[in-house]
Amino acid sequence: MSLNGPAAARLYDEHVDAIYAYAARRVGPQGGVEVVENVFEHALRQHAQRPAHTGTDLGWLLAMATAFLRRHSDTECELLRNWQPPTRSTSRAIPRVTDPLLAQTNDDHSTATTAHVMTAVAELEPLERDLLFLIAWEGCSSSLAAIATGIPQSEVRPRLNTIRKEIRRRMSARSSQNPDPSRDVVTEAGAPTDGAAS
Repeated sequence: MSLNGPAAARLYDEHVDAIYAYAARRVGPQGGVEVVENVFEHALRQHAQRPAHTGTDLGWLLAMATAFLRRHSDTECELLRNWQPPTRSTSRAIPRVTDPLLAQTNDDHSTATTAHVMTAVAELEPLERDLLFLIAWEGCSSSLAAIATGIPQSEVRPRLNTIRKEIRRRMSARSSQNPDPSRDVVTEAGAPTDGAAS
């Protein structure tokens, strides 16, 4: 079955904003537009071969967006290493963070700490960044993150905890090499909450 006409319009209208926001937060507005174009072009062309395990439309589209984002890995890492606090609330800024490890405030210390966290995130493997961002930035549930990444749902939380420990380890190593107060290690934070997305 092909995806066209009203069904295609509905798919686009319902999910284009979420897919663009996810992509733009990771690779900037220009890269975000490219990812959106790739995702919906692929969706329209490949709907007949849609894997059964993708479940919801959003899960299917997020899985494609996550795959296409790999083409922009260098851009993403550069943006993370050169992170600056947003001057206003936009879809291209650090978004509705649900993980205290990635949270930020406006004071100088927190801004400096967030910048160091982003540098540590840039050093993660691509799949690790995918999982962290889907849950901590996008507020996805474990089931939706599993669909988008291909990681078994039972492994999502354990892997996320391992990723967060690795970020703290990297920041601790930097702190010992650069004993500046602004480089304090992020304290133990609670596990990110499952978002309402499904």
